[in-house]
Amino acid sequence: MSLAQRVAALCAAAVLGAAALTVAAAPAHAASTEQATSVLLLTATPHATGVPRATVLRCEPAGGTHPRAASACQDVAAVDGNLAALSVNPGFCTLEYAPVTVRALGLWRDRPVSYTETFGNQCELLRETGSLFAF
Repeated sequence: MSLAQRVAALCAAAVLGAAALTVAAAPAHAASTEQATSVLLLTATPHATGVPRATVLRCEPAGGTHPRAASACQDVAAVDGNLAALSVNPGFCTLEYAPVTVRALGLWRDRPVSYTETFGNQCELLRETGSLFAF
């Protein structure tokens, strides 16, 4: 496992641990009125540099460190957390080969999410995943 993958795994563990503590610390009466936890650690690693970018997406309400959180949450909600089903903007991209590997790890409405995919280039990534990995 590379250093970048270890850092991403540690960040994911920290995010999930914080989410679990938040849920555990909430008063019992508040738990029944609050929405389910939806928080994802997202990473994108261009193969050319090998340097990962990362952000946290929190939904319901939209937030975290993701620059387009509201739009990204809408994209994820449209497929109810099944990121493999995303196909936001069918269209054409150049045939440039500049692979990007993306990962998502976390919870969607209290269900575990684990997603990894490699796209041929940034255009293909954004075409398929919309604003989810646009950071």
